[in-house]
Amino acid sequence: MNEIVKIIKNNQLFDNISEAEIKQILKCGKAVVAEYKDNQIIINRDDTIKKFGIVIEGQLNLVSQKYSGARVIVTTLEQNDLFGEALAFSSYKETPYDLVSFGNSKVLIIPYGIFFNMCGEVCVFHRALISNMLTILADKIVVLNNKMHILNAETLKGRIAVYLLSIYKKTSSLTFDMPMKRQELADFLNVKRPSLSRELSNMQQDNIIEVYRSTIKILDLEQLKELAD
Repeated sequence: MNEIVKIIKNNQLFDNISEAEIKQILKCGKAVVAEYKDNQIIINRDDTIKKFGIVIEGQLNLVSQKYSGARVIVTTLEQNDLFGEALAFSSYKETPYDLVSFGNSKVLIIPYGIFFNMCGEVCVFHRALISNMLTILADKIVVLNNKMHILNAETLKGRIAVYLLSIYKKTSSLTFDMPMKRQELADFLNVKRPSLSRELSNMQQDNIIEVYRSTIKILDLEQLKELAD
């Protein structure tokens, strides 16, 4: 468990909690380590979930199945990423996605009871744990609200403009590295990657932005703002 604690100690869930306290929390919460093989389902869609987890090794894919039967990867989880936490304080316990191991993986599984069954021995950092989880969930709400704002743009070029302006406001710089890879951004904007690449190329030809690998330079801020309106 010592090696696992060293991996997860930098997770936002354990902010301001020492390694010794994390060990006690995992013991108190009856956390277990589980290993999965490639393409093994960890959580089935519509399962009632009473636990959350942290990726220790490997990758997990969060998969959505459309009515047509097509399966789409919503996101990929890597080492130290949380999963299942969004349902911890929700009245909805059924997950809308499948969670599937991509290659061999190892995860730390923690029952939700860790947040509700506090013992006096670890009361102080139990409170810190709950506070950290609420911060994580609040941050997710902000991210989702920002995504809704982006997706409300009528055109793909408008979505890209809103997204780039959000990074500009955060960094206060006209030149920045994209926090997402091209495919991740395409998934985030709900478009195909070729369509995204084509629009980025068009915006570069129009001298609105300059694109070099993962770096974006805003050349015409006012025109970018017009596209975002």
